Amino acid sequence: MGTTFPAMSDLWISVRPYPGRLNHVLRAMVACTIVVIMSQSLQVPLLALSLITVFFVTQTNVVVTRLAGILFIVGCTFSIFLSLIVLKVTWNTPFLRILISFTLFFVSVFLMRTTKIGVVFFVVAIVAIYTQSLVDIASDSETLVREILWVWVAVNYPIAVTLIINSLLMPVEPEIQLKRAIGKQLSGMAYLLSADATSLRRQNSLSQAGRDIQTLYRLLRYKTMRDKHSVQKATHNLAAIAIVSELRTASCHLPASFEGEDVLKDAETLRNALKQLELMLINGGPDWQTESPVLRSTEPAFIAIAGIISSYNKKVAAAENKENTRTPPSADAHAGFLIKDAFSNDHYVFFSLKTLLSVAVCYLFYTATDWSGIHTIMLSCLIVAQPGLGNTQRKIILRLVGAAIGSVFALVTIVYLTPRIDTLFGLLCIVLPVIALSSWISAGPENISYAGVQIMFTFALATLETFGPVTGLTEVRDRIVGIILGIIVAGLIHTLIRPEREGGVMLQNLGALFDEARSWLYSATRHNETRQKVATGLAECEDIAARVAIEPTWFSAEGSHDQLHQHSLSILNAIKNVLFYIDRVSFEKEHLKNQEPANEFIWGIQGNMDKIASVLNGMAVSDGDIYYPVPDSVLPDSFRDAAKGLEESQRHFFSLTSTL
Repeated sequence: MGTTFPAMSDLWISVRPYPGRLNHVLRAMVACTIVVIMSQSLQVPLLALSLITVFFVTQTNVVVTRLAGILFIVGCTFSIFLSLIVLKVTWNTPFLRILISFTLFFVSVFLMRTTKIGVVFFVVAIVAIYTQSLVDIASDSETLVREILWVWVAVNYPIAVTLIINSLLMPVEPEIQLKRAIGKQLSGMAYLLSADATSLRRQNSLSQAGRDIQTLYRLLRYKTMRDKHSVQKATHNLAAIAIVSELRTASCHLPASFEGEDVLKDAETLRNALKQLELMLINGGPDWQTESPVLRSTEPAFIAIAGIISSYNKKVAAAENKENTRTPPSADAHAGFLIKDAFSNDHYVFFSLKTLLSVAVCYLFYTATDWSGIHTIMLSCLIVAQPGLGNTQRKIILRLVGAAIGSVFALVTIVYLTPRIDTLFGLLCIVLPVIALSSWISAGPENISYAGVQIMFTFALATLETFGPVTGLTEVRDRIVGIILGIIVAGLIHTLIRPEREGGVMLQNLGALFDEARSWLYSATRHNETRQKVATGLAECEDIAARVAIEPTWFSAEGSHDQLHQHSLSILNAIKNVLFYIDRVSFEKEHLKNQEPANEFIWGIQGNMDKIASVLNGMAVSDGDIYYPVPDSVLPDSFRDAAKGLEESQRHFFSLTSTL
């Protein structure tokens, strides 16, 4: 399926089960069930807002859930307070009210992009613009204040319910997630050492290793936030992740096929060593040590993996001999409230201005038509406004698809199901399947997750905003019209006015990664220290390339869009191959007794490396003086194979860039 329909293959990968996904869905469903029962029984309005709050607060583990809950409470309380102050001061002067509200919205969007707690200001911006729609339909000031205070209730009590469910009923501890991730990656590497895993070894890449490494360090950060006082465990976990990360990057250089009795026996030896290491890291204490594997063959990847496993004992001993060991402070521990380039980078100001302009245009249309049912038109402008044009385009697609699916579910419910129920139990039987589907999608990767939230929100807006059966279809029509109009306005403004493209950012990041990888050919220490950094950087570049691929180009004249940006995915794949073989050549060189012939080859390709760096920096180069040296015949076959792969990857890169 992946070769014929890649989009369907990606969709299937996004929706299939993974460890912890069902738990995530169950936590969201239990919290939503309680919220539906309480809101319908006590007649708390804005049930759709309460349900979407549950979705946003329910996260992968208890640490992130609590952090999200606290930030939402702070943001909601602060925004409600500001809205009431603005209304009190400007109740009799509508122009001043709109002016102050738009100013507050602009500042909130700017801080949403430039602070580490952007979610707080996202909530402030949402409330600031949402209250304007309430003002236009409220009959008097007292009714308006009541409606605004109900917003505070509808947001905060679901947060309390969600925190209780996630903390007491089905808690997911980051320490357990970290151990599972370590075990899964070590088991995967052990399987790569099987003789029948040829296809998987060919597909193994540095960028995929980078994603696995990112997962480990992210879970370690959550675990440290959960238990800040366990210094011994933190040191043990840090050493474990370092070992697994080194093994993961080294596994990318396993030969595609295992030939020879010694190679097969060594693969079995390393497979057993990895299984033993897995038991040590997951079940053992920080003072446990592993046996160093003894090899028979001279396969460089095997030697590297064996050396990494043996080094675990040295790292454990070093940690034991340190007195008053403390975990190093994170880079973000002393970071300021604003990011470094908050005021020097004009992208943030223009982003805020474009978002404000789209909201102002939609508000003008909303008030001019006196169509109160399409108040989602302004919310859409803020929701789809994302850093980068590709991100905005993806959010537009997900919001539109989610709204369409949610509207279909609401239409079927109103026409066929609602007339047949008259109890709260019947309502739950209709609502919970939609919530389960939406939660399953929202628990997926970023490329589909928001569609799940939008399905639930659109469905709830149309069917759960009253305390009785809904029989009219006006709500369904108004919601989808408001969403579509908001998407059109926001999409046009963000696309036509100073579009924030990311192709240049990706090329700049690739250039930095390439410069880092070049140093591997000359320094084994540098190779060992920065291989993980380059692997995670490649994973980040892949994410950027995926967003660049969906950036709209329909408004550009032919040839006006930078060709390198349009072919960013091809450039990325070519550079990935070059980096892979640089890593391979570095591995091979480090295991040579006489490195002089290898150094001669490396100095011979120095000019090619300079040209690749120049291309990534946007400079043109000529093909006439590109030189491909022949490795000395005294070098082993494995080195010459790696050198040939590096030559072919360079040829492919130059042939690709010469046509752009």
